[in-house]
Amino acid sequence: MVTKSPVSSYKAHQQVNETVRETEAKALLSCASRLHKAQNPESGPEFYLDAIRHNQQLWTVFQVTLCEPDNPLPRDLKITLLNLSRFVDKVSLRAQAEYSPALLTSLIDINRQIAAGLNVQTGKPETEAHAVPVAEKTQPGSVSTSI
Repeated sequence: MVTKSPVSSYKAHQQVNETVRETEAKALLSCASRLHKAQNPESGPEFYLDAIRHNQQLWTVFQVTLCEPDNPLPRDLKITLLNLSRFVDKVSLRAQAEYSPALLTSLIDINRQIAAGLNVQTGKPETEAHAVPVAEKTQPGSVSTSI
């Protein structure tokens, strides 16, 4: 399955009046949704691998953005987010090598927590298209930044 890269999808899906934080939250929730679907064995190994790669590409965009000299985030926050992205990379590589759908849970949780923090800042709830079923909803954490 060939899909657009998250960078092109990210820009293509940003609404005219949408903030960068809102776009980031949508992208994270979209990847979390794909990863969740990939946990179902009926989705097949190709969808599973594609979902992981798509999420990894999104996090690569975040890594590049965090390393840009004009990124306004505080240094400590950048380091924390870069460390988190390294964890995402490690888990992604392991999940690809082992075909272990259970490993995707941590990636899903990370994406949802970061998106929840971004949505708290914008004052907007999760969109219906990417809403998490009630039994799986995570509480917004103290994450308060734009990646």
